Amino acid sequence: MRNSRLNKPSRRRTAASLLAIAAATCLTFTPVQATEQVEDFAGGSQPTEIVLPAPQTSMGDGLELNPTDRPIRLTISANDGPVLLGEVPVTVMPDDRLRISTRRILDLLAESVDADRLQAISGALLARREISLDEFERSGIGLRFDPRSLTLQFLIPSELRASRNLQVSALDRGRVGDFLQPENFSAYLNIRGALDYVSDGPSTGFQEPTFFLDGASRIGDVVIEGEAFWQPGANGAADFQRQGTRVVYDDLDNLFRLTAGDLQPVARAFQVTPNIAGLSLARSYSELRPQQIIRPRGNRSFLLERAATVEVYVNGSLARRVRLNPGNYNLNDFPYTQGANDIRINIIDDSGRQETLRFNIFLDQTQLAKGLTEFGVYAGVQAPLGPTGPDYSNDLVFTGFVRHGISDQLTLGGNLQLDENSAMGGVEAVFGTAIGTFSSNLAASHVDNVGEGWAGTVSFQRLFQRPQGYADSLNLFVETRSKKFAPISFFLPVNPYEVELGGGYSHAINERAYVGVDGRFSKGRNGFADQHSYRLSSGYRVNDRISFTAEARYEKNLFRDEVSGMVSLNIRLGGFSSARVQFDSRDNRARASFQTLTGQGVGSFNLSADIERSDFGSGFNFNGNYYSNVGEFGLSHFGDFAGDFGQSRSQRSTLRMASSIAFAGDSLAIGRPIYDSFAIVKPHEKLKGEKILIDPSVAGYVADTATFGAGVHPSLNSYSERTVAVEAPESSAGTDLDTGTFRVLPQYRSGYKMIVGSEYSMTAIGTLLNPDGEPVSLAIGKITEVDKDNPMSYEIFTNREGRFGIPGLAPGKWRLEMLDDDRSSAEITIPDNPEVNIVRLGPIRTSGRQ
Repeated sequence: MRNSRLNKPSRRRTAASLLAIAAATCLTFTPVQATEQVEDFAGGSQPTEIVLPAPQTSMGDGLELNPTDRPIRLTISANDGPVLLGEVPVTVMPDDRLRISTRRILDLLAESVDADRLQAISGALLARREISLDEFERSGIGLRFDPRSLTLQFLIPSELRASRNLQVSALDRGRVGDFLQPENFSAYLNIRGALDYVSDGPSTGFQEPTFFLDGASRIGDVVIEGEAFWQPGANGAADFQRQGTRVVYDDLDNLFRLTAGDLQPVARAFQVTPNIAGLSLARSYSELRPQQIIRPRGNRSFLLERAATVEVYVNGSLARRVRLNPGNYNLNDFPYTQGANDIRINIIDDSGRQETLRFNIFLDQTQLAKGLTEFGVYAGVQAPLGPTGPDYSNDLVFTGFVRHGISDQLTLGGNLQLDENSAMGGVEAVFGTAIGTFSSNLAASHVDNVGEGWAGTVSFQRLFQRPQGYADSLNLFVETRSKKFAPISFFLPVNPYEVELGGGYSHAINERAYVGVDGRFSKGRNGFADQHSYRLSSGYRVNDRISFTAEARYEKNLFRDEVSGMVSLNIRLGGFSSARVQFDSRDNRARASFQTLTGQGVGSFNLSADIERSDFGSGFNFNGNYYSNVGEFGLSHFGDFAGDFGQSRSQRSTLRMASSIAFAGDSLAIGRPIYDSFAIVKPHEKLKGEKILIDPSVAGYVADTATFGAGVHPSLNSYSERTVAVEAPESSAGTDLDTGTFRVLPQYRSGYKMIVGSEYSMTAIGTLLNPDGEPVSLAIGKITEVDKDNPMSYEIFTNREGRFGIPGLAPGKWRLEMLDDDRSSAEITIPDNPEVNIVRLGPIRTSGRQ
């Protein structure tokens, strides 16, 4: 059995072996050229690839994608019409040609193309190391690269598509292929610091530095995380404040998160979020299964009595066209967005007869699909934040909620909060109809020595779809609270308004202009004045660089009763810079601002500045941030002046830094702050000293290994599939980076160790001879490591002259065993020389059948 200890795909070896046969065949006719071909093959142990020509503009001119003289690796999306199939690593060559893994393309097509057809296509494509676009499209599947959106578009004819289940959206696709596993133990610590200098104000000079610390460690499936604030030398206050610590365990089979410690509760409707120390059990699809569609999905069936062409239109746009045989079909996975969805099915049979089916369902983002349940239960003691950390009391507290999809149209929920002096419970409902979404929340409360109260809110949302992709939106709400209504921990209810109601309507006139109107009214009680706020807004885009916005307002409250207006001019200054000039007649506020950003990742920076004046004074603000390989650095200044830049009232400058220390497995690295999961990327010893770029793109790269020999990818989202690409732009020709990409599906706050390259990067070239000195011709066999507990084993081939080329070998002894009539075998030794990638063995005399 072939061992995959280094997680090298077996398909890579198969492609290499088939290429060896091709090289061997050529060797038979032109020995000199054949030797060169074997060496070329042996020098590059990469999987079979599809090569796309350099893209061109609509005028037929070449479009420059790669301005460098070295290959650039990108990760782009691949689509089947409007459906996202997944991510694809792409190498952009210096001549702007694109090289794409054939196996990755076939994996993505697995659920869209008929299995038998795909198997036949795979057999033809995987036998070639390099495939042109024309050769790929002979399979019947078109492939287009869009340089503007950096996407691959598949053009799959209906006769090649998998039938029976018609999917309009593929957001819940099964994951294809293997993922790199996170380390069993990993940890990180983020350090964010700031140093202020005040030149004008109550306290001048340098202020005590402040540091915010947060970090996590993961041991197996358990995470320990925490946050703290540190201000050394703080006057009259504690230097260090622990803000929270908790232990987290995710049960992915039953889909819930168990937490113990300083909890971070989630509130619904009228609930508050108390500080609790204790235990919680929660299910949130956005955290534990972010790629799952949790809103209601279509489940409509139709019957085809004869073969027909079926067209599916979503909101007026063609989403899918497919040829189907007679039978019953379901439409699944409608790509719902918030708003009214017009689903139209056109069925056209061979006689030309057409039948149209319509499904119009209004869905809201807070709805759950039928049968799905979200919940959160948090119980413990009250733990308000004190000077040195949470102040753990003996006062019990509970908060929780549950929401369930009763049907695709109706989601119901309930919530409850309790402490020793108060209680509040409520219910909620979201109902999607053909005219819009209605939602409501009702709650009742009790507070000791105060009494009972109640509150309720009802809202309505509607999105009006119009031709050419335009849409209007309508939102309405009404809310009321009784005088004595209060959430828990509020001993003195404050409800200044009996009822509040409002709404808004937005209308897109065309692609350049829009108008909108909104308003709000609050009816006061117990001496509080009524409040009115009404606004008319509009916007107009002159061209791609210039746009205007304006609004007129009427406000009436305790502080003002006036009509005011605002106008704003926005100007784009190139692709990454913009300026804005704005005047607001309320307080006569005039403001001019500028912002720009350059690049992405290491070496990138952004700048923003604004200057303003009003009836209350004037000011100048500046902010700049620079992103390095080991941290983020920023400088900002806030200036406040009396009148029109008269006497200075406050001048504060702040120097900021943020960095992280990360540990995964046996590797330590320094990088920018980590937000969830991370990866430490290091070159293999064979590549020691090489600068590895992490997730390179045309705009920059996330990190590199040049600073301390290892780089940190700081932004891997848990439970979201991700492909991390690596590149060694300064390496010598023939350098083996192994796969060049790492596919990961991170767990919560997990850490990865990614080694670029491997010791299995050497290539052996030689000629097999039998005991009589004759070539071992056109033989198949295998080569296996000797004296290894977990040996690697590959298939090998020889050509008519007995020549072979075997990539992917490590230093040490290997045994060749052929399946020819004599069962020829031999041992070879690969020297341990970091300077050598190709080992020329020359003639090798084998031993025959014993």
